[in-house]
Amino acid sequence: MSIVRQATTMRVLLAAIFVFASMLGTLGVLASCFRGQPHPWWAMGIPGVALLLAMGVSLFVFNGSGFRPSLRRKSLDEQIQELETKGKLLRQPFRAVRSFSVGEVEDEGSHYYLELTDGRVLYLNGQYLYDYEPIDDDPEFNRARSFPCSEFEVLRHKDAGYVIHIRCSGPVLEPEWVAKPFTRRDFELGVPEDGQVIDDRNYEQIKAERAAA
Repeated sequence: MSIVRQATTMRVLLAAIFVFASMLGTLGVLASCFRGQPHPWWAMGIPGVALLLAMGVSLFVFNGSGFRPSLRRKSLDEQIQELETKGKLLRQPFRAVRSFSVGEVEDEGSHYYLELTDGRVLYLNGQYLYDYEPIDDDPEFNRARSFPCSEFEVLRHKDAGYVIHIRCSGPVLEPEWVAKPFTRRDFELGVPEDGQVIDDRNYEQIKAERAAA
């Protein structure tokens, strides 16, 4: 599991604990105030109000910078400009010649291995890649594939590590093969991290490994 995923899981867990503790505290206060007496009608709605308040507070307390919801939805360009101004934008330019993908098990996002022009292999994985996949079964939202492509720039949050956007400037590289999904054994042995550049094996060797698996 990547550092970003671990951090996200921890924030979700802490938020759940906070909301649960807030509810227990609210119920405890009510029980203490009306010990041995029937609760008045207006007290019945207090737990619900406390739950909503706790959930609202947890959105801000347990979300790191860059994850907190904004009162005004910022455009992608505004988000990129803001991070660049703060020195928190990491630009990673790449040039690729071909690619293949790996099927999904659940909803972990798309998987791509891309052979770079220098012979190394870039691995990308995440739900953010859905934004570049083709859609051909919904007339209202149909679109062509926009990634992988021969020349592109990956824009990441420098501290959190998540991908903000991929800017493609070269022709689309249709994946030449779709490998079977990773197995539990694969994850136990170690699947590459999103954004990892592999230099100890070439593209054909990795394809052969996935075909054998």
